[in-house]
Amino acid sequence: MSYRFLASLLVCCAAHGAELPWDLSYASALRDHPIAENEFMRIWPQQHPQRPIHQKLAQYAGEPIEASMLIEQPDGHAGDPIAQWFIKTRNGAQLCSFHPKRMNDPCQKLDPARVEAAIRDVLHMSDPWPPRGDGLVAEKDYFGPGKPMLLNYSGYVSVYVDGVMSQRPVGGDEWAERLDKSRPAGAEAGRMQQALARAMEGAVVTEPAPAARPVAPAQDNTELNARNALIAEVQGYLQKADYKSLEALRKRLLDQTQRTGSGVWKLAIFYNQLHWRPQGTRDPAFWTRMESEARAWEKQFPKSSVARMYHVYVLLGRATTFRGTANFKDVPGEDAARMLADTREAMGILNTLEKPMLKERDPEFYKAMLQVLPYTDHYSFLGVTHLLADARKEFPNYHETYFSAAFFSTEMWASAPDAVDDIARSAMSMRTADSDAMYARVYWYMSQMAYDDKLFDNSLADWSEMKTSFDALVDRYPDPWNLNAYAYFACQAGDYATMAGLLNRIGERRVFTSWGRGGANAYEECARHAGDDTSHYLADLRETVKKRQLRVFYRYINYAAQTRKEGKYGESLRIVRKAEELNRVLFSKPSMMVQYHLGLTLHALKRYDEALQALSLGLQSQPGYAPAYFQRGLAYEALGRREEARGQFETAAGRMPAEITSREPAQREAEAQERRTMSAKFREYGISAPF
Repeated sequence: MSYRFLASLLVCCAAHGAELPWDLSYASALRDHPIAENEFMRIWPQQHPQRPIHQKLAQYAGEPIEASMLIEQPDGHAGDPIAQWFIKTRNGAQLCSFHPKRMNDPCQKLDPARVEAAIRDVLHMSDPWPPRGDGLVAEKDYFGPGKPMLLNYSGYVSVYVDGVMSQRPVGGDEWAERLDKSRPAGAEAGRMQQALARAMEGAVVTEPAPAARPVAPAQDNTELNARNALIAEVQGYLQKADYKSLEALRKRLLDQTQRTGSGVWKLAIFYNQLHWRPQGTRDPAFWTRMESEARAWEKQFPKSSVARMYHVYVLLGRATTFRGTANFKDVPGEDAARMLADTREAMGILNTLEKPMLKERDPEFYKAMLQVLPYTDHYSFLGVTHLLADARKEFPNYHETYFSAAFFSTEMWASAPDAVDDIARSAMSMRTADSDAMYARVYWYMSQMAYDDKLFDNSLADWSEMKTSFDALVDRYPDPWNLNAYAYFACQAGDYATMAGLLNRIGERRVFTSWGRGGANAYEECARHAGDDTSHYLADLRETVKKRQLRVFYRYINYAAQTRKEGKYGESLRIVRKAEELNRVLFSKPSMMVQYHLGLTLHALKRYDEALQALSLGLQSQPGYAPAYFQRGLAYEALGRREEARGQFETAAGRMPAEITSREPAQREAEAQERRTMSAKFREYGISAPF
């Protein structure tokens, strides 16, 4: 699973307006096509996280794209990002070129067949050969004495056709023939330029935009610039191996008043650069370099906590690379063993860091523990809960701890359906300077990282609670970044009156990065509702909440059954009680579904009288349900009341259908097993079964 800090910072990582599955941070391209650490094209995307193509992709409103190719490069003067975007649709093709200073240059109409052929040519090109030795040196001591900047690649190419996507760096020789004149020309020399020339034959100038919509107004980049400046500073020190400056910077950022305008801890931004610097490649040489880098820092500063923390994140990066994104049961044994070896070593280092980091009042210790724990062989939801409880006591205001705990408490990590909501509410309960705003912060983060920008469909987020929390957030940090996010979530919740008031307050200080994955597109769409009649808002919201509650109700039931099966009876009882509370909200009477599972769990806990009460309550709503009579018989039997048990078993036998009714294979097998259990008990009591 690959989740990067920049993904929560930028709208760059998916082109949702044009529906093109490209990662424009190019992190994945570098994982699949690793280039040297001191290559200029490795650091260039980080220097320009907001580029013209992001805006154009988000605004695209033309015909569905059938094939597309994007080439991004730095210009030859200041390194500003330029782009050539080829678009082929059912009815035409065009090339749109972008530069920060020329955003509205007209596009060129192209021949669709030539464009598609060129895209296919590029898709099937072999990867450029890596340079021999260091290759072409651009600046001798750019990263420090003896550490030159290399210039063997000229940009990135992204292609999409027939549902196939590919991204990679562009070799210098592919773009300009024999960029390194000292080497003889090879088969790749100039091939990218040749493919583009073929695509552009017969081009004519057309109107400027593939988008029917006007160019979005400029946004307030104050917060983004502050974050990027710190990111660039940390990355620069890492590239130059300037560990002394990194030590000094971390020491300064331990002061929790060191925040950006939106209230984000600068310490978190610092550590996220250490966390995500080791990219996900299986290249052993890469990981050898990363570990050597960590050990060099540790050697220079042998008592440094942050040096050892960097070593932890290097080990975690390699572990998650071997873990991959498949279900754990499908991970090859050798890869799983490698992951566990790395995380055990990481945990060993973390155990030595607890005392010094708590003494230094560095909250990253608990975040790192929460990041590593899920990839160990002793992960549990309970372990996350205990770690978060310890972290709250020591550092109740460190946002990142709650974010990590929430992410690893989603149902995909076998956690309770209400776990994320409990974390958001527990953060609020601390009664510190940041606590009232924490509910909004946690769900804001999770909307991006786990709920696919559909917070009020996919989570337990309560808009009334979130609204109060956002009020606290913007009261303390009235930054446009936060105000825009507040307006975005108000729009998502359908609270257009609140959104309209916030848009008036925001004025020209727009921050499209805060408007979910849709960015400027989402802002424009929501702004259209600013004057809508809100008289139906509460009714619509109640209907939305009811639908979500119904989905949650069934998730509670399934989780209660699963935890009971695993022998976690206390957790099963806790969650089935929550289902019982929700049942009272959704339905006019007790349901058999809740009471049956409640009865089973109480029975497992040997609370037989209470199990009888639950089952009897369920039978009031569904008196023909044979398994409930059978379970009542088991409860009476456990209490030593065998005649009453016999009566319940006879009733169950008389009400059981003769045939299994389920069609789904797993459910049919469950019913068959249930019948076998019943048959054995009926035979014990001399009762004839209808099956």
